[in-house]
Amino acid sequence: MAQYIIVLPEGTLTSEKRAKSITRELYNITTPLAVQEPYQKDGTVFGVIVHPDGVQHALMVDTSYIIPVHEQATLEKLVSLFPELTADERFSLQSYVLNSHSFPFAAIIPSTVTVRDQQYMVDNGWFEIDDI
Repeated sequence: MAQYIIVLPEGTLTSEKRAKSITRELYNITTPLAVQEPYQKDGTVFGVIVHPDGVQHALMVDTSYIIPVHEQATLEKLVSLFPELTADERFSLQSYVLNSHSFPFAAIIPSTVTVRDQQYMVDNGWFEIDDI
């Protein structure tokens, strides 16, 4: 069943820019910029959907998706996209990822984030009934 994370704007980042940056930085854990081929310059892990209002964006996620960790991976950009994390949470997240060969996406979802199901998205106007 489809799962979604609604991405709120943060600081100077719109919902769209932040959602696209998060999925891009997740990709960079597996394939860091230093080792990417030109065709990988736009690689992402999860899709981004837009609410009919054109302002709100959400990641279409699979919480059980396994993310392999490249030995050259860094997480500074990814954790910077979550300024609500405490310093301890940031350190724990970075330590966990960088000391893993791979991890399920669910393991790094911040406690401040809620994963939504398809019904929630329909009920809140993200999809028209005909879109499903």
